[in-house]
Amino acid sequence: MNASLPEFRRLPYPLASLVHFVIFAVVFMLFFGRKPGVFRQDFITSLAPDFYSHVSNLSISYILYATAGYVCLLAGAKMRLIVLIGLLLILINVTYEYLIPLLNTRDPVDAIYGVGGTLLAFIVLAGIDRFGLFDTPNGSTTT
Repeated sequence: MNASLPEFRRLPYPLASLVHFVIFAVVFMLFFGRKPGVFRQDFITSLAPDFYSHVSNLSISYILYATAGYVCLLAGAKMRLIVLIGLLLILINVTYEYLIPLLNTRDPVDAIYGVGGTLLAFIVLAGIDRFGLFDTPNGSTTT
């Protein structure tokens, strides 16, 4: 029995993949900036001194949403599903930060950063959906 992986209905243009990867890498570096070192940027702390105290929520929200959304777009999902995933992530983030103190202290600023990460990912995903993908022949790849 030869099991095969599901095939994508849409594929990204190289520039769309590059933009997705670069923004993903920047957000990941911001996450690692929580600890002093090479990834922490002084100009960010001069603008927002508490930025690195909350950046994990922004980064985690972005990484989760951008990854799930990108895969869904490649699978052929409509933006309606991407929006629903984003709204669900925002709801979970706000609920966790305001109502569930499990392993966490209530922090509205963390919720704002999480919503910001989700919104940033939505903007990137909407751009990729609109300008960065093309349909594969017959809705599937042949490789």
